[in-house]
Amino acid sequence: MVMTDKDLNGTVLDDFLAAARADMPEPSDAFLARALADAEAVQAGFQAAIPVSRAAPRGGFLSGLSAVFGGWAGLSGMATATIAGLWIGFAGADQLGTVAASYIGGTDTLGTVNLLPDGDFFALAAE
Repeated sequence: MVMTDKDLNGTVLDDFLAAARADMPEPSDAFLARALADAEAVQAGFQAAIPVSRAAPRGGFLSGLSAVFGGWAGLSGMATATIAGLWIGFAGADQLGTVAASYIGGTDTLGTVNLLPDGDFFALAAE
């Protein structure tokens, strides 16, 4: 049978699925009893959830804030990311190349490197 055959219109598959639906076996009563017994045994092993009361953090505002961020390590990471974001925001992305070049010791900054000169761009566009 080829997928482009229009004569069948899926009747073979419909007949196959109808036969499968008609011959659906029912589980035996012994199997259902064993499954229910296993489920009840598993449920009997569970205990009721004991509510855990968390004590309010002692101290002031910073202690509560550090608890929210996962301790002092999380709070210090958030503070570092905030300060870096403010610095990049005020300094601007154009100045980052100059600052990086001063630390690395290079003479060219990222703003002065010409990766695609204008003459080459027009030659590339002409092709």
